[in-house]
Amino acid sequence: WSKVKVCGMPPAMDRVNEALVSAFAEVLREARLSAEITQEDLAGRAEVSVRFISFLETGKRQPSLSALAAISAGLGISMSALILRLER
Repeated sequence: WSKVKVCGMPPAMDRVNEALVSAFAEVLREARLSAEITQEDLAGRAEVSVRFISFLETGKRQPSLSALAAISAGLGISMSALILRLER
């Protein structure tokens, strides 16, 4: 959190964090390739559209918590494992 706290209040959440979205896109693609599955396979396993997976991998969208849970399950890893990769 690089923003300064004002009057003890936490900083406003940055709803468009391009660096984070880009990093997630890269982590997701790497995790999918590591699992040796296609975007179509992952979409089927996660019960989302192939287009949504494509948008996530290109940084055009960011997942909700529900989507993150479904995608993680589709990859066969926990949400925390996926987030841990993102934090690195």
